[in-house]
Amino acid sequence: MGYLSTDGHAGNHKRAVSSRLWLLDARCGLLFWLAFILPVSSRADGGTIRFQGDTKSFHVTVFTAPPVLTAGTVDITVLVQGRPKLEPLLDTTVTFDLNAASSATTRTAAWTPPACVSGTHSSLTAIPAKLYHGEDRLLYGAYLPVPYSGVWDLRITIQRASQAEYISTVLPVNPPTPPALAYWHLFILPPLGILGFVLNRSAKERRKKGGSKSG
Repeated sequence: MGYLSTDGHAGNHKRAVSSRLWLLDARCGLLFWLAFILPVSSRADGGTIRFQGDTKSFHVTVFTAPPVLTAGTVDITVLVQGRPKLEPLLDTTVTFDLNAASSATTRTAAWTPPACVSGTHSSLTAIPAKLYHGEDRLLYGAYLPVPYSGVWDLRITIQRASQAEYISTVLPVNPPTPPALAYWHLFILPPLGILGFVLNRSAKERRKKGGSKSG
């Protein structure tokens, strides 16, 4: 009877250790999910509706992300619909032109990590907007590098066959967010790596102790 009781306690101890290890793994997974998935999902859809307007042949809806624009990389997408039926058009060519509309004396320049610059356009004129930008398959879009804060004029040119029309709107852009806040998901990688290493070592030590006790 004493042998069976000891064996039962050993089994309970193993289950308790396994449960704690699973909880540690779940916490690590949650931290990595917060660091990677949330920044990506913030740009998954079209963003905030910034403007709606009509040309002679098109109805245009402009979306921007993030909702509050700051100097740096801005995600601009447009939905182009035909008038008057408002059917989505997927056979047009869309380009963006961005020009500073304000002559403010105080302009705060943006800072972008060197590794992130390759996905943006160095020029602010005739920027092609690609179809299927993001998850919404009806949107044209591009990432625009807004160099500094202020009021910017966004001109959208839409060409379909030989027909070309344009529409404009203004974008108020705030000073850039401090790098530590704007790119926190990048700066958090080293601490997460260290934390994962420590938790892994701790789990191995507990597993060894649990094995030696059961033996």
